[in-house]
Amino acid sequence: MGKFTGKLIISDLDGTLIPRGGVISEENRRAIAYFVGEGGLFSVATGRTPEAAAGYVEGLPLNAPGIFFNGAMLYDWQRKQVLKTLPLTAGDENNLWPAFAREALRRFPEACLEVYTEDNCHVVTPEENDDPRLPYEYYRYAHTDLERLTDTGKTPWLKFFACDRHEHLEKYVALAEEMGVAALANGFYSEDNYYEFVAREVSKGAMLETVREMLPGVEIIACGDYLNDRELLASADISVAPATAHEAIRAAARLKGPAVEDHLLAWLMEKL
Repeated sequence: MGKFTGKLIISDLDGTLIPRGGVISEENRRAIAYFVGEGGLFSVATGRTPEAAAGYVEGLPLNAPGIFFNGAMLYDWQRKQVLKTLPLTAGDENNLWPAFAREALRRFPEACLEVYTEDNCHVVTPEENDDPRLPYEYYRYAHTDLERLTDTGKTPWLKFFACDRHEHLEKYVALAEEMGVAALANGFYSEDNYYEFVAREVSKGAMLETVREMLPGVEIIACGDYLNDRELLASADISVAPATAHEAIRAAARLKGPAVEDHLLAWLMEKL
């Protein structure tokens, strides 16, 4: 038994645990190791894939299930095993998602559009449109013709992602409503220039309830900074946001910490 036995910290990565374009600080790493060493449980909740997160969290004592694809996957990091997936395309009897993707390709020629399946990130737009972050990430991705992904029964989509200027994304969202896919999905901005769709009942917060069922009686402390973290923080017993968080997330958080560059987890250890 340690001073943090019975507590789980689950943290978003980008903008919360990791500065944009940076790495997890040694201060945060020491804080997490101390927390786990004193009996605590630690994991992450991210829009990334497990593979994409791996290069950042390597060496961290991840000892609780992790949430990936913004809630579409629950993953056991210790056993490297997928515990649960909730595909975006489940129940899409009219194959609306491929139709929407085709129309988005036509209407938004500058966008980078990505289809995430359990085993890969498929970029369905030309290479010149690529999100600049792609070459610096820790995961595989492939430029794939959309028509190879239209059998969503055979290859379920977990997430559909768009990177474009915000004013274009507003029209993209309107197109999703017009074509009926918005009603099938939970859609949200994960950055000002990123818009993502996961299945309708899917969110980091909804998957956190599955984690709670797996760990009965554990007090959950959730950390997040952007709009895709809203449900995660709402589902936790204690919510934490850095000073650099979106104003709506910061306003809703119970604990308001320092900027991401100033080692949020190290600060949190003092509060707990």
